[in-house]
Amino acid sequence: MPPKTLFRLGLSLLFIALSIDFTTGYWLRSRIFAPLEYPVSLDSRQLKSPPFQINLRETYFISLHLDYSVDDWYEDGRCNQRNVLGSKWRVYQVNPNPGQPRALWASSDELTGPYLYYAGAFTGSSGQYELEWDLPASAACLNPRHPRLEVFTPPYGYQEAVGFTQFLCIFLGGTGVALVALAMARVMQLTILPAAAPRIFPDMVLRNVLPFKRHRSLLPIHDPPHLGLFFGAVLWILMFIFMILQPLPPHGLFVSIGNREFMAGEKSPWPETLAIYVRKPSRFFINGEEVERGNLRAMLLDRLSRRVPWTVYFEADSDITYMDAVYAIDTIQGCGAKLIWITPKMRKEWRHKEQSARHIP
Repeated sequence: MPPKTLFRLGLSLLFIALSIDFTTGYWLRSRIFAPLEYPVSLDSRQLKSPPFQINLRETYFISLHLDYSVDDWYEDGRCNQRNVLGSKWRVYQVNPNPGQPRALWASSDELTGPYLYYAGAFTGSSGQYELEWDLPASAACLNPRHPRLEVFTPPYGYQEAVGFTQFLCIFLGGTGVALVALAMARVMQLTILPAAAPRIFPDMVLRNVLPFKRHRSLLPIHDPPHLGLFFGAVLWILMFIFMILQPLPPHGLFVSIGNREFMAGEKSPWPETLAIYVRKPSRFFINGEEVERGNLRAMLLDRLSRRVPWTVYFEADSDITYMDAVYAIDTIQGCGAKLIWITPKMRKEWRHKEQSARHIP
């Protein structure tokens, strides 16, 4: 291919890559994924947001966002997110013509299914909207948690699509730069090469009088590349990229499932075993003695310091909260003790075996 054609083709590919990259990036930045984040006060029974703009035809979620608090895990009548249950909201579309009334677009009365983390959702199109929210009287205690009215839609799908497009633009632009460099190299080669040396008989055709042995063509150049090696290399590169860029796996408490028979028959050399029992609501006991939640670690270390084997038996009621059980397990393992968890099913099986053993003559 002539250098002029290579140069034009390379510039065209480079221009197309830069245009697509800039256009997709500008389009993504101009989309409104969180059109509303408005701080409010819950002293009023009715909240009203300022007008907000939507430029995507997408599903938008509505929520009354609060700062995190551990009280949200409890069900004992504390002031938490449950105080806003039963709220009613309405979304109105603002008429672009001044003086015209706004139209009801969506409301909480139209929901057909429950939403776990959000008050509801609606399908919005390009336009201007307003949000109104009716609250129960018990919601005023949540003011210290900085309440905010939020309307948003997840941007992940759009970000992945634009990122993939821009990733392809890198290869397209790189191909254009390579073609331009190749054209410039050919032009420089034609201009730098010296002129042909003068000959005594310029009309005589030069011929090789020595025998010339032809070698077999090299496979990588003569034949198509080995598809297995080529696509295998691509697969390995993609595997390394996904291994590096993938999110870290979640971590939790380490649990080892042992033999229940062995645990049940394990004997302690001490007069009494060291056991922690958890009852509702958030009551912790060490060998039958109730301990405050904040003093659990200190009392457990004091009991463990008086014995050689650091083994702690853990048992809890079936109706306690998940966070109380995790707190007790984490405290035991944080002290460096070996944890043996007695589940309700294990306790039931042990009692059944004890009763069977008593009836055996």
